[in-house]
Amino acid sequence: MNWNAVWDGKVGVEANAWVAEFRIPFSQLRYGRQPEQIWGLHCWRWINRLQEESDWQLLPMDSPGFVYSFGELQGIRDLPPSRRIELLPYALAKYANTAREPGNPYRQGTKTDFEGGLDAKIGLASNLTADLTVNPDFGQVEADPSEINLTTYETFFAEKRPFFLEGKNIFDYGIDDDVMFYSRRIGHAPTYDPPTSGFKEAPTSTRILGAAKLTGKTPAGLSVGVVQAFTDREVADLIENGVERHQTVEPMTSYTVARVQQDIDKGATQVGGIFTATARSLHDDALNFLPRNAYTGGIDILHTWSDRTYFLSLKGIGSRVDGSATAIRELMLNPVHNYQRPDAPHLGVEDSATHLDGTGGDIRVGRDNNGKWRYYGGAGWRSPGLELNDLGYLRTADLAQHYAQIQFFDSDPGRLFRRRDLRLQEIGKYDFGGEFLGQEFQFHGDLTFNSNWSVSSLLVYDSAQLDTRVLRGGPAVLVPGSVNSYIAVQTDSSKKRVFKLELDEAASQDGNSHYTEIAPTFSARFSDIVNVAAKISYARDVEDYQYAATATTAGGASRYVMGRMNQQTLSTTVRVDINLSPELSLSYYGSPFVSTGRFAGFKLLTDPRATRYADRFRRLDANTVYDPASNSYGVNDSAGAFTFANPNFSWRELKSNLVLRWEYQTGSTAYLVWSQHRGNGDFLGDFSAGSEYRHLFQAHPDNTILVKFSYWFAL
Repeated sequence: MNWNAVWDGKVGVEANAWVAEFRIPFSQLRYGRQPEQIWGLHCWRWINRLQEESDWQLLPMDSPGFVYSFGELQGIRDLPPSRRIELLPYALAKYANTAREPGNPYRQGTKTDFEGGLDAKIGLASNLTADLTVNPDFGQVEADPSEINLTTYETFFAEKRPFFLEGKNIFDYGIDDDVMFYSRRIGHAPTYDPPTSGFKEAPTSTRILGAAKLTGKTPAGLSVGVVQAFTDREVADLIENGVERHQTVEPMTSYTVARVQQDIDKGATQVGGIFTATARSLHDDALNFLPRNAYTGGIDILHTWSDRTYFLSLKGIGSRVDGSATAIRELMLNPVHNYQRPDAPHLGVEDSATHLDGTGGDIRVGRDNNGKWRYYGGAGWRSPGLELNDLGYLRTADLAQHYAQIQFFDSDPGRLFRRRDLRLQEIGKYDFGGEFLGQEFQFHGDLTFNSNWSVSSLLVYDSAQLDTRVLRGGPAVLVPGSVNSYIAVQTDSSKKRVFKLELDEAASQDGNSHYTEIAPTFSARFSDIVNVAAKISYARDVEDYQYAATATTAGGASRYVMGRMNQQTLSTTVRVDINLSPELSLSYYGSPFVSTGRFAGFKLLTDPRATRYADRFRRLDANTVYDPASNSYGVNDSAGAFTFANPNFSWRELKSNLVLRWEYQTGSTAYLVWSQHRGNGDFLGDFSAGSEYRHLFQAHPDNTILVKFSYWFAL
């Protein structure tokens, strides 16, 4: 779906027909040297007003495969050989205007940069293509949404950069939400933030020096994908007491991914494997906390039978990370692993370890095609030492789970519905010490009415959970069970005006915590060339057992403090697309975001697994004193005095960009981009939408103007 070829398209209206013509150069296609070609082909038209699809080759809704069901285009003879060599150099100029800070030489108000680079596509053989990029720039790509993440899980952001999008499906390999190749690791923000009492200028991303990607599929059914990328050593400039110094904040790094998959019996069986490697050039003691090398590998087998009605899927992965004793200790203490948990005898930090090994896997079997009833069951695991986050994405290790799902899927139109999709799922979770962590039941329903209105709903029941992550390395806490309900109603998406309303409600079974979110969305098309979409989301989260701090007494004992948090978040996203012509478009994206969190009712964890919720904590109200000078709380506790930082927070942020895109000739593009960022984290009292937005737009904007030209030519 992310094929980024160079092609032409034109449309026209005749007396009794609408006509579309597509011209795709042979240089953009992969084919062999046979005198007579037989190509798989499919064409279809989506009729929006009817919410229907017209297909050249019938693809039933319960088809056992997509490409598998394509038709054939025959009679193609004596095609010219294609060298498929394409070059796309670019040049850009960037002007940035920021707030001036007196005395700070790094914030003088303006900055100008000039960059250049090259993308290339080379056909190495009839079925293999190499994509190359040198010093790529993605300044026209939409920014990630703002967020406040109070969990121990890293946020997963979707890939938006064209080089990593095209052919991305070849590298897909994961277990549930965990993946072996998370391309956002390449070019991420620098890992080290050096402390300073003076001024600092640090890069916000890591420069990609160059990357190469090899993709293709042989006539024998072997899919191949290889990515090799190099990122630069990044340096921060610091001035302390009038003396400037330079500190490495990210080492030069090599990233390698290799994926193969072999089709057997026309794809009824697939056998594959994946390998990733990350190698860092560590020559600075300040970066000694980073692993030097990280390797992961995986194998997968998918077997289907009875016309791909039934399936058996097997996956196994392993990892090894090498580094200094400091780096491996930091990795063990990471919230993904939590080896320091005092109540987990199967764990334990090894201070002298210089490597960390782990495994993971998944097995599932079921039916997922050719019928209204579908189902599967399976089990998976991630050992405590499994580590994928150097080039992949892993939410949490030390986890084993079993699961099952039954689904009813009906795409035959009836008296009321034209489509029904109902699912019931059960998940049970354990750690590697054999402790039962909790159970979850989910009911998911998607209904499409004959009027083209749709309803999507989700009901989740969680039993009482033994949360091994909430205390960031402390003991597991028994948290109350909860019930979450979600519903979304959308009007007919074929109309020029579409409304959608999402409601999300959750509550703990003891009634002490609750969450509410409402999010209306509106999209419209005006004059056939203007598309507008706007979404407003308001959420209130009251958590009675939110983690606040880990403090240490004078005697060195750890104290875990939790509090009752009241968080309110208001965010708006606006998108406007104006298609002035097929070659000229103007797009705007803006997202103001405000969120505040206030803590009260601090309590000290005393018996984290007590049956009664009230017995797990001891209230600290009478013994707690706030110090405004240090913005911290002091606790005069009988078991040892301690202090902890004020956990209250406020964050206001605006991200926006305006992009004028002109394809001045086929494959060659010019961009004019205006980006603006505003941020404000001052503590300014209780939440009020008007006040929060007022403070946001009073913050000084950081503006960036970018002009970028690329020129495509083929040899």
